[in-house]
Amino acid sequence: MRIGILTYYRVPNFGANLQAISTYYCLKKLGHEIVFLNYASPRTRFIQRRVSGNRQFQAHFDFIDKYIPEQTKVLSNSSAVKKEIIRQRLNAIIIGSDAVTQHHPLFSTLKLSNLSLYWLMPLEPERRFPNAYWGYRFAGKIPTAMMSVSSQNSPYKSFSTITNYFMGRLLGKMRYISTRDEWTREMMLNANNSLQIEITPDPVFALNENAKDIIPTEEEIRSKFNLPEKYVLVGLRSQALTLEQMSELDRLLRRDNMSCVSFPVDIVKTYKHPFKYSIDEPISPLEWFGLLKYASAYVGSNMHPIVSCLTNGVPCYSLDNWGTTDFWGRKKESASSKVYDVLHQYGLEDNRSQIEQGKCQVKMEHIIDTLHAFPKDKVMMISRKRYEAYRKMIDDIINSLK
Repeated sequence: MRIGILTYYRVPNFGANLQAISTYYCLKKLGHEIVFLNYASPRTRFIQRRVSGNRQFQAHFDFIDKYIPEQTKVLSNSSAVKKEIIRQRLNAIIIGSDAVTQHHPLFSTLKLSNLSLYWLMPLEPERRFPNAYWGYRFAGKIPTAMMSVSSQNSPYKSFSTITNYFMGRLLGKMRYISTRDEWTREMMLNANNSLQIEITPDPVFALNENAKDIIPTEEEIRSKFNLPEKYVLVGLRSQALTLEQMSELDRLLRRDNMSCVSFPVDIVKTYKHPFKYSIDEPISPLEWFGLLKYASAYVGSNMHPIVSCLTNGVPCYSLDNWGTTDFWGRKKESASSKVYDVLHQYGLEDNRSQIEQGKCQVKMEHIIDTLHAFPKDKVMMISRKRYEAYRKMIDDIINSLK
């Protein structure tokens, strides 16, 4: 088949790039022709241009252009996506993976901090229903499947009746739907309770198998980055750990002959650190994955570092910045966090602490003890089962699209 992929992929985001590469190589090995639909609204492109001079930003684009040769021109809206599907003579569409099924009503992004009202996030069209990621304009006209999609903790319990109605109708046109977390599954069932929806793995869980020929070796990683023998990556989206906390973490790890290494999780490091070692940008997403794969442990933010660690049996501890918040900016429900969900699937809920008001409240001794207790054999067994579930998902998707 000639299959179009509709997901976040040409973006400055390590996890999104790796998901796209994993999907691309998997489907190519199965004999399909793959075209990535470059969907990005004018507002999204404007936001990206604000950091386009950053070298790490360009490294993401260079990476995608190197490994994904077949991409369309920029498609600004659902109508443009529909026209390109016809022009490309695609036989089917796969939407996802990643947080493509978001909806954030305007009122839900209004927060209060220090007695001042502010908008929590810009409302790009890709993050509000309906849009092309929901199959808007083309689902039902061409076979379409949703693969391990996520809603990025969208506040579905406050969706309007009319939103749920039209969301349910669009979802009903899909040949196949799977989500990567329970929160998104419940959101979709809330809109249409007749749907059959499985929870399936993120494609990065299959990266080792799908793209094994292009993942750097441990020797290549160590040679390029001049790493200590045992290193622990520390990656933060913000200053969730103080300099004193990081110094304490480094001191405790040195008792086990391990050294902390500052690690990028976004395109710009926005935190200070006291560590001797640091991974400096730009690095490729595959180098980023390799650094995690061969690490002694990871402590920090974001979901895809945790996924990369779990699939490789690397001890990890999440300083979790995800989850729904109330009007006051306080975390409401742990289950809405995508990090909580993936750790829960491994029985590792204790390998996580919720960041509140931008700060980590747990003691560094607790993080060290949790890393020491990491059940590697159990984790690797579950990861093997996750890969089997991934392969079944791919088979189910292809069969549904025929």
